[in-house]
Parts: sequence; structure tokens; C-alpha cells
Amino acid sequence: MDRLERLVNLVAALIDTDRPLTRAEIRERIDGYSTDQEAFRRNFERDKELLRHLGLPLATEPMGPSAGEEVGYRIPRERYELPDPGLDDDELAALRLAASAVQLDAPWAGEAVTRALRKLGGAVGGPIPTPGGAGPARLAELPGGDAAASAFAAIGERRRLRFFYRGQERVVDPWGMSFRRGHWYLSGFDHGRGGERLYRLDRAEGPVAAEGPLGAFERPSGAAAAPLPAWRLGDDDEVLVELLVDPGHERFARDLLAGEAIEAPHSGGGTVFRFPVSNSAAFRTAVLDFLDHAEVLGPPQIRAEFVAWLKAIAGGSPHG
Repeated sequence: MDRLERLVNLVAALIDTDRPLTRAEIRERIDGYSTDQEAFRRNFERDKELLRHLGLPLATEPMGPSAGEEVGYRIPRERYELPDPGLDDDELAALRLAASAVQLDAPWAGEAVTRALRKLGGAVGGPIPTPGGAGPARLAELPGGDAAASAFAAIGERRRLRFFYRGQERVVDPWGMSFRRGHWYLSGFDHGRGGERLYRLDRAEGPVAAEGPLGAFERPSGAAAAPLPAWRLGDDDEVLVELLVDPGHERFARDLLAGEAIEAPHSGGGTVFRFPVSNSAAFRTAVLDFLDHAEVLGPPQIRAEFVAWLKAIAGGSPHG
């Protein structure tokens, strides 16, 4: 049993109990702990610390005079559960359908996690009708893998990740995960490069491993709060591009770039927007939205690629 499954079982036991559980009772009820007393103590202390880092209201309570100084542990349901959001039957049914239509890849998510997600929708009006009566149709399946599991755990624990990417070792403070076009992307602070970077996890070379203590870094406010734009979701070496936008079209550029760009006035008029790009093809497509009201100034290689691409399109090249 891996640690994630053990933690899910531990949380379930601490919520479902009507009284605090002693260490001995927890060790007896939860699979995955060592039979060695000292090893159990170390693992349980780490699990308690992680649950509290994740914001779960783990309470430590005295067991009563008859138990001496022994304490018990539980998660008070009234402090853990969300208040009723006030959804009507139709809204609950829609939520249930969405939760049922997405299948998490079992090798890393685990059936317990999948069941927990499906509980969000509740049971409204019986089963969801599907063709043939075979149960909920799977509209989407999210792939996982060891790299995604390690990254998700490290984000929750605020532990650094170490892995190789494009032949170089990376040490990253993981801030968030996003799923785009069938792939998981990790965003975070790369200590070797001294700035925020984005990595497609299935391109990591070898294991993606967490290291160091819990709570090793603070996640910036608003990090990964919105989906990253297409020109940031790529494997190209990240470059800072300069895009000159004609007067009167700056607002469109600001909306498109969603606050990611640095702005500066241009001596010939208009505004230069500087922003990072790691997917050149997506960047070229985005620039077309400006029609003839924007010009790629640099860097030279990106400008040359863009000009060649436009010429190929104008010439009807099948590769344009």
C-alpha cells in the first residue's frame, strides 16, 4: 500500500469515528503502517504533520482520567465538511454526471480517491441513464503515472522536486499542475534557472522525486490560478518575445496576454509587449488574431520563423 492510499484511509477513519482514536487503535485499523513500534511512530508523526499542512482540522484530545495521559485523534466532522452550497436537484445531477464522466487513471489515483470525487454529486433521482443501461459513460479519462502522483503529493506537502529534463537536472518548487491536450504540466520555481518554469511531466527523464522537509517553500499568491496560455504550453526553450502592437489595440493585447506581459512605449508609436513563450507554433497562431496591427520584433530567430511561416501560408505551402 502506498502512502497516498494510507492517508486516504487514515482521514476516513478519523472522520467516521464518534470518539478520538488512540495510536494503538489507529495502528490496528489502518493498513500500511509498520509492525515495528518505532517505525510506526515516525510514519504516524509524518502523516499527522502532512494532514495539518493540507489544512485538515486534526484534533488531539485527552482520553479521560482512566487512560492517564494518553491522547486520541479525530477530525471533527463539523470542522471538516463544507456547508451545504444550496444546489438544487438539477445542479446536483449535473455535478454528479460530470464527476461520473471522468475516469482517473487507477494505477496512481486509486479507487478510494475516485470514489471520493464521485461523492461530490451525491445520489439524485437514481442512476444516470446511459445507452444500453451499462452505467455512466466515460467521456474523459485523465492519465496519471508516477511522475504526476509525485508532483501532486509534493505540491500538497510543499516539498521540492528533483528530476532530469532535456538532459539537465532540475530542482523545482512545485506550485501547480494543469492538464492540456492529454498531458500534465508542472509549473513552479526552477532553482537552477532562477525563475518560474513549466514542464510537461511525461517528458521528464527518469523518476520525479520529492526531497527535503515539508513546507520547504511558500506558494505565491495566485500561482496557477488561471489556465496557462497556449504559447506557454510547449517544450521549446523559453524565450522572451517582443510584440509591437499598434495604437488602439493595446486593450486587446492585454486581455489576450492576461497580465503576463511587460509593457513599454515604442519610439515610433504603439506599445511593445514582452512575454515568455515556450510554444512557438501557438505563439504564431495567436499573433494572427491581430491581423496587420502587430509586428514581431524579436528575438531574431522567432521573427525569422514567423516571417517564413507567413510566406509559406501566402504561397500555399502544404507545410504552412
